[in-house]
Amino acid sequence: MGTPLLPLLVVLQLLNAHSPAGASPHISAVISQSGLDFAKDLLVSHAAETLTPLSVPDIEKSMSIPLVGTVRMTASGIVLRGLNVTNSTVAVGEKGVVVAASLARANLTMGWSYSYSSWVVTVSDSGNASIQVEGMEVGVSMGIKNQNGSLKLTVMECGCYMKELDITLNGGASWFYQVFIDASSNHIRSSVENAITKKIMEGALKLDSLLANLPKKIDLDSVAAMNVTFVNDPLFKSSSVEFDIDGLFIPSDETAVPRYMILGDIKYTLPLGSSSKMLWISLDEDVFNSVSDLYFKAGLLRRMVDKIPNQFLLNTASWRFLVPQLYQKYPDDNMLLNISAISPPSVRINVGRIDATVDLDVTVNVLDSGKIIPVACMSVSVAVSGAAAVSGNNLGGRVELDYFSFTLKWSQVGKLHTVLVQTVLRIFLKHLFVPYVNSYLEKGFPLPIIKGFSIRDAYILTSYSKLIVSCDVTFIEPEALFPVQTHGRFIL
Repeated sequence: MGTPLLPLLVVLQLLNAHSPAGASPHISAVISQSGLDFAKDLLVSHAAETLTPLSVPDIEKSMSIPLVGTVRMTASGIVLRGLNVTNSTVAVGEKGVVVAASLARANLTMGWSYSYSSWVVTVSDSGNASIQVEGMEVGVSMGIKNQNGSLKLTVMECGCYMKELDITLNGGASWFYQVFIDASSNHIRSSVENAITKKIMEGALKLDSLLANLPKKIDLDSVAAMNVTFVNDPLFKSSSVEFDIDGLFIPSDETAVPRYMILGDIKYTLPLGSSSKMLWISLDEDVFNSVSDLYFKAGLLRRMVDKIPNQFLLNTASWRFLVPQLYQKYPDDNMLLNISAISPPSVRINVGRIDATVDLDVTVNVLDSGKIIPVACMSVSVAVSGAAAVSGNNLGGRVELDYFSFTLKWSQVGKLHTVLVQTVLRIFLKHLFVPYVNSYLEKGFPLPIIKGFSIRDAYILTSYSKLIVSCDVTFIEPEALFPVQTHGRFIL
């Protein structure tokens, strides 16, 4: 059977995260009241399914009846078979989340029997019974803390209360019915309450193991992975829960290590109108700069270009009158452009816009008799601006060229014609460089959303140094909430 607590805490975990020493969290995620209600609805519906059928331990009791003597009674095979939930609530306290459900009725079946000795004869009888529970309250209070960059779940309180039992006995002697009901109803009540409470506690233990084994990084590719270890304990507010995540990209072959810190009284305020969205994820611009830094250090921000839309420009014949020395030395030779970033691209996020700059070295090469010969080098500074978008569970985007500037670093073929060079660079940047960058940006990187859930109706805001994704979530893979356990590990 699945754990009834699983959906709630999987949603409360909609992101995995926590960070290294001396740094601040770079992603904050806030689950609003509507998100908590969504989680609660999953919890309650799942609990109603997984709690039944629920077997309750047999009950044995002896009592003395005038004129009869000591009667031994047994209620066996007690099974909770049906639950009808009428109302449920979720509330956030200072240290955790409380979920409560009211059930209009619950159905149980069982067998009953009794026996007693009358002189030398043993009298016994048996039958079956149906039990209708009118009014049941179930509640659980859960705390979540950061433990070495993962989430640690503890159940602070858990209980079940049944109001009224209507027991209908079938078979056997009718004189015994009321005796059995009077003697056994409280025992049946407490046994069912204890069995339900025990089942919830078992589910909490399984969920705690699941949370402890959540991945601490999300691989982007063979180079970069997002560190999604948690920073500090979750922050419980009156109608929301906030999680802080490290969020920076690290090398894919590196282990994500939690960074411990004391942040003090840090508060993340939801934008106006936030109550209508389930989830708000705030990403600092350092998240984007960390991945560009990794790609730069890995040597991936360089490319040899041998084709452009105006291909004739990559032949020395096109330059014969503007750079005579080039054509004289290398007549009718094809040319190559070696583009290399000289520093990591820098991303800046401001209100209503996202900007980025990158400094490049553009080396002009001539392909002469199969040899690549460098003939000139320019330093080019490129500025782009763009917008972000959510596709599936990925955050991507597009950019457009704003402006660029260049200076000649060195030349072996004399001075270059500024206007012509500017024209060639504009063609290259607009029709080759920007589309090439967008081909990667459109793929984006995964937001920290747990498997089984999908983002929908996302809206993006930008403020000073932060990008904020507000969205709802959809539950799309029920089987993702039930991990398969093999060799002591959960497969997610």
